[in-house]
Amino acid sequence: CTFVMCQYWTTSMFTKEVAGSANAIAGGWGNLGGGATQILVGSVLFPLFKMFMSADMAWRTVSIVPAFVAFSTGFMILCISDDCPRGNFRELKRHGVMNHVSASASFHEVAMNFNTWLFFLQYACCFGVELTMNNSAATYFHEEFNLSTEKAAAITSIFGLMNIFARGLGGFISDKFNAKMGLRGRLIWQTTCLTMEASMILCFARAPNLGVSILILVFFSISVQAAEGST
Repeated sequence: CTFVMCQYWTTSMFTKEVAGSANAIAGGWGNLGGGATQILVGSVLFPLFKMFMSADMAWRTVSIVPAFVAFSTGFMILCISDDCPRGNFRELKRHGVMNHVSASASFHEVAMNFNTWLFFLQYACCFGVELTMNNSAATYFHEEFNLSTEKAAAITSIFGLMNIFARGLGGFISDKFNAKMGLRGRLIWQTTCLTMEASMILCFARAPNLGVSILILVFFSISVQAAEGST
């Protein structure tokens, strides 16, 4: 619910020497919710809802639960959080501590920076893959191996649950590479993670049976989360 804000906050609060680890651990534990949601919604709540309505209606109705949690969390953050460690932007601007910059001018400056689009492509290749897997993996296991929705969701949750350590590990190693080699070290580590991820995608697509598919899914997820943590 607060992923983007979380990444901004950790970047603001921690120095560059440990920002990779801080971002990765906070983001990873946040993305852990993707795996938890698969289990809670697909394997626990969905069967309960089916007791009172058709399967199609239950699958649509059960989505109200994560939607309510997301809305409630967003409202809570709006009420109790600060924009940055020094306070809210509105107050900082009013007291002259922070310069006023229009959103359009800021967006234009960022959009015209070539590095922005490089980061866009890098992150799309890891976080974009995670979003795709969270949305589509259950359907894949359901159709490819004729699993029930509950079993497919439980297996899919493995992908998100790897966030419990893999993303943080990626950020930690990135910090170590940065300490020894600077930014080039971070780039080398991320390239390594993305290469492993690409290899796992090819292997996952050619898995001959369910057992092998699950095994590859684990290593596929680890490489994806580590790549995210290295970004």
